[in-house]
Amino acid sequence: MRNHGFFAVVALSAGCLVAAAGCSLILDKGSSQCQTDDDCTRFGGHPVCQGGVCVVSGLGPEGCVATSPQSQSDYLNACTTAANVPFDNCARLGLCGPQTMPATIDPTNATIPPLVNPVTVPTQNCSDAGTNRIYMFGTSDFAPLLRAAQPLLSAGTPKYRAIYQNATSCAGVISVFDSAKRLMTNPATGAAPNYAFYFDDQGQQVGCLLDTTGNTIDIGVSNLYSTTCNTATATYVSGTTVSDYTGPVVPFVLSVPSASTQVSISSEAAHIVFGNGGKMAGAGGLKDATPWTDPTYYFIRNGSSGSTVLTSYVIDVPKTKFWGVDRLSTDNLRDSMLASTAAEQSIGILSIDYADKNRGNLRSLYLQSKAQSSGYLPDSNKNAFDKMNVRDGHYPLWGYVHFFTPVGPGGVPSDAAKAMVTRFSVAHLDQTLVDNIIGASLVPQCAMKVVRAGEEADFTAQNGLRCGCYFDFKTTGKSSCQTCQSSSDCPSDRNACNYGYCETN
Repeated sequence: MRNHGFFAVVALSAGCLVAAAGCSLILDKGSSQCQTDDDCTRFGGHPVCQGGVCVVSGLGPEGCVATSPQSQSDYLNACTTAANVPFDNCARLGLCGPQTMPATIDPTNATIPPLVNPVTVPTQNCSDAGTNRIYMFGTSDFAPLLRAAQPLLSAGTPKYRAIYQNATSCAGVISVFDSAKRLMTNPATGAAPNYAFYFDDQGQQVGCLLDTTGNTIDIGVSNLYSTTCNTATATYVSGTTVSDYTGPVVPFVLSVPSASTQVSISSEAAHIVFGNGGKMAGAGGLKDATPWTDPTYYFIRNGSSGSTVLTSYVIDVPKTKFWGVDRLSTDNLRDSMLASTAAEQSIGILSIDYADKNRGNLRSLYLQSKAQSSGYLPDSNKNAFDKMNVRDGHYPLWGYVHFFTPVGPGGVPSDAAKAMVTRFSVAHLDQTLVDNIIGASLVPQCAMKVVRAGEEADFTAQNGLRCGCYFDFKTTGKSSCQTCQSSSDCPSDRNACNYGYCETN
């Protein structure tokens, strides 16, 4: 964020303005530049009026929306102090002015290489992890959030241990809505070695073997709404037999090795990369999406994963038509990118919890979405962890974590499922869980300023319980909000004391 400074401007000639900081001319200090912010618009850069002087606000980029957002475009282009880097579609892709994006081309089959770090067969049985166990199945980027939740499960009465098996977001949905597939089993010979695991009381991940006959799934975990995984049948709508408990927000990033010189990407460029293999030269004057023109260096998951599906909405590529190599799990996708010998050509899609923990070796690209004037990171800048742009609507590539569980009469889940989902379904989360969610690089819903009613749906303002002040403090070390012990310590316009700070509700 730029330091505030004063314009204190005088006209030297028609159209010539000089800032006071670099001007030796005597200014009329008795005059007032402004009475309202509107009086300062002539200087550009969105200055504000303070004490009769137009002050640099640090807001941008040029042409941003300075009023309260009323549409999706307003949110994406709202004025902000966050760093932003534009991607020049005209110069780099030949997309100059409004154009229809080229049709996608079906990808050629790619051979899936062996795991970068081979997985050994566990020697411990999952049944030895504790008397009370919760069997969970789904998205392969859930491990950081499971690590965040396990301490509360261990401290509960009775104590529970969550056993998890990686698959995909849609596999997690299907495992609950299709009762015939509600079973976790050890991987077959020759299959991806996605063995189950849990976190012990020291926070260490421990691989384990499921029962020989399998174990019934208590919770399917997904970064997608259930209907996204099956739009053809009403049986995938949560209700009387399956409940959807919504957890924190998980952002995704288009990531490159740190040795890459690339800094930003647009939705249009990503469309050409993942929808056309990066090659468009000679097609109506379009250019290749250089340097990403070799799909063997595209690091992705398959079309039932949350990362691919959510990205498909942002870049307009069918989820089953992505060019690239399915890396079988989020861990192996990360490890494959880290091992890439072609940094400049490499690009992948990662959930933020994995990307943030590898910032020294992987770099997130500034994403310029459709109808957006510049590109943004999930955070306010490359060194921050504040998820500012996710929270306020500048960064669209994110989804909610969903916990799907079978329910009985009255919509009540099993005791095992309840031990997990109730941790996330209450309005006021346990403060330890909030801390652990933030530590996992995810965003508790209470810290969001915007919400969505469906997959990549338009933003609307968040009206539930707020914890943005506490989130700011945890991620930046400071907050502009008043501290409190109870609501009686708070002013009338911020009369709720949430996690030690005065909030609007």
